[in-house]
Amino acid sequence: MGLQIVDISKKYTLEEYIRIDESGDERHEFFYGKLIAMSGESLLHNEICIQLLFLLKKLLLGKGYKIYIENVKVKIEGEEIYLYPDIVVIKEQPQANLPHKDYIIYKPVLIAEILSDSTRKYDLTDKLIQYQKISSLQYYLAVEPLKHVVIFYEKDENGNWNAKTLTDADETIALVQMDTVLALGDIYSI
Repeated sequence: MGLQIVDISKKYTLEEYIRIDESGDERHEFFYGKLIAMSGESLLHNEICIQLLFLLKKLLLGKGYKIYIENVKVKIEGEEIYLYPDIVVIKEQPQANLPHKDYIIYKPVLIAEILSDSTRKYDLTDKLIQYQKISSLQYYLAVEPLKHVVIFYEKDENGNWNAKTLTDADETIALVQMDTVLALGDIYSI
């Protein structure tokens, strides 16, 4: 992979963005033609991502879901916005003739972000607002890495989002639409 210089004052097309992200060493989110560089992650962040990936893989085995970690983009429905979640779960990728569908998730069911000092505000406001525009999305998990705290957002049958903060290792996250339950303590057993 070569060094790719990105001009932050320039507006890029989707094709230019995909080419830059595929050929460069740095990931970018795309917001109406503007590229936003993604920061690096801590070792703890990475460990929690991997733990959550393994838990979800085990819990969803044989249920028809696919789970991706960190390096796949999610298209925000109705917007020219592409974001990188830490974890994304899909039931199926649309078969329609969608641009770059081998690199972009269009119908996520669950998204998880591992928070950090540099991303907490962005993940809990801007990204959350954008993710909630995705009609297929049912669940959003915001995971604190240094404390046992998960903010669990769930879309109800009327399309409204409800949040619950979990702090006890014995508490569980019921992913009813996915027919599974995730124990808070398991996320942190790294």
